[in-house]
Amino acid sequence: MIEQLWLPVIIWTLVAAPLTWALSRYESLNAIYHYHIRTALLLVLPLALLGTYLMDKINSATESTASGLTIIIQNPIPVSATSSDPSILSSLMTVQFWTGNISLIFLIGAILLLLKLLVDFTRLRAIGKELNFTSLANEQELLAILPESSSQYKNTQIAYSANTAIPYTYGWLKTKIVLPTDLKGDTESLAMAVQHELIHIKNHDFLLNSFLVSIKNLFWFHPLVNHLYASREEYREILCDSQVLATNRFSKKKYASLLFELAKQDHNQQLALSMAVSKSSLKKRIQIMSNQDHTSMNFRSSFLITLFAASLLTITISCTDMADDNITKSDVEQTQAQMSNNSSENFPLYIVNGEEWEKTEENKRKLTRLKPKYIKSVNVLKGENAENQYGNKGKNGVIKMEVNNPDKAFTDLKDEAIFPPSTPSKADDGDYYVTVKDMPELVGGLGSLQQMINYPKEASEAGAEGRVIVQFIINKDGNIENPTIVKSVHESLDEEALRVVKQADFTPGKVDGEPVRVQYSLPISFRLSTDNQDS
Repeated sequence: MIEQLWLPVIIWTLVAAPLTWALSRYESLNAIYHYHIRTALLLVLPLALLGTYLMDKINSATESTASGLTIIIQNPIPVSATSSDPSILSSLMTVQFWTGNISLIFLIGAILLLLKLLVDFTRLRAIGKELNFTSLANEQELLAILPESSSQYKNTQIAYSANTAIPYTYGWLKTKIVLPTDLKGDTESLAMAVQHELIHIKNHDFLLNSFLVSIKNLFWFHPLVNHLYASREEYREILCDSQVLATNRFSKKKYASLLFELAKQDHNQQLALSMAVSKSSLKKRIQIMSNQDHTSMNFRSSFLITLFAASLLTITISCTDMADDNITKSDVEQTQAQMSNNSSENFPLYIVNGEEWEKTEENKRKLTRLKPKYIKSVNVLKGENAENQYGNKGKNGVIKMEVNNPDKAFTDLKDEAIFPPSTPSKADDGDYYVTVKDMPELVGGLGSLQQMINYPKEASEAGAEGRVIVQFIINKDGNIENPTIVKSVHESLDEEALRVVKQADFTPGKVDGEPVRVQYSLPISFRLSTDNQDS
């Protein structure tokens, strides 16, 4: 839920907020750009969520090499604790509890608002059935005042109603216009109102608005979504005003007077598109009518620029993924160096994509030269852990590897000159080695370290578990320097991992028989046992 819902919403917010602020600072920008940018930002949000979902499905289906990588550099130390029943207070303090319940509240709200929207659509349709609609072509006196371009909409259905004070438009496929009966007495005002509504029909505004109001209801909790929707409504009407006046058929003063009169009226059709959005927008609409050149608005260029930007933003959000346990170059080199140091008589058991590989030099050479981009996961098992799972076959350890696209992976290998199995590899600053032939070894083995670990009560009560990775330097004396957490799970688990690592003793790594400083990574996996598992 966090990755496929909240992460895209957060990224969208971080992009949309500064853009919205910039638009508010530059109100002199042509109204068409205000309208298209706001529309695009609203459309990007659900499209980005859909794109995130589809990208996840595509990656799962194709096993893309760009998927998250997980590697266990050495045998993870499993630490179990019997799972105690958490208290009510500890349950309320978990991230999962709050994320799930907040999401549930938002979902219930969205469902209720969408149901209300459906009811409003039904009511609007019922009102339309009670009206007597006729073709615009039958209004000859009205057609004579309208611009010539309006003749293509002469089959548009119009009706007069005494129950409405503001002209409005509705309908997805066959859009209809409802006009106040009072306007019949003023032919010019009636023509301006009809022309305004015909612009809505030309731009397919009702269909687009139905989709955007659904988005607003889905994300009802997001203040930026509500602000963008409300301000877009204003600019939609301003854009229609400009297109009406661009015909040069109507007086700006007369049109402004009509808007002023309509602003006094109450509009009870929330879904239908009306000339009067809100009283607060009247001043802005009249100012823009007075100041802007209504013939300079390039609808096509504004639409194409906004479409390109929206598509780019949608793809960016869709392709954003939460980081998994991604491996670094040094992690891969360290693991492969450990694999290459095994002599022929001490070969571990190689298991690639669930199949056992023969213990040959050729197979070892392929695995040590495998490029990280093909590695999905590597798990190195040693000692009792390996023998318990694989019997005598695992006496020399087990290397389990999941590889994407194996046919290509084992032909597209590293050059041996670039990665000779036993060549020491230094860090960029030259202060320590990343890989050496004789790697440091834990005195007493992993079992000795495991005995020192205690599962923190705080983590156990909170149900926290997972893998903590500690990275540190083993100096020439085998002592630990600068241990740091490179993958965190829970504060108490991190502290316990650091405490244990600081007590560990190592034999130093060597190059040509001389002790050297070596970087080392140690994963510690904390797992809570269930009722059917031993502690």
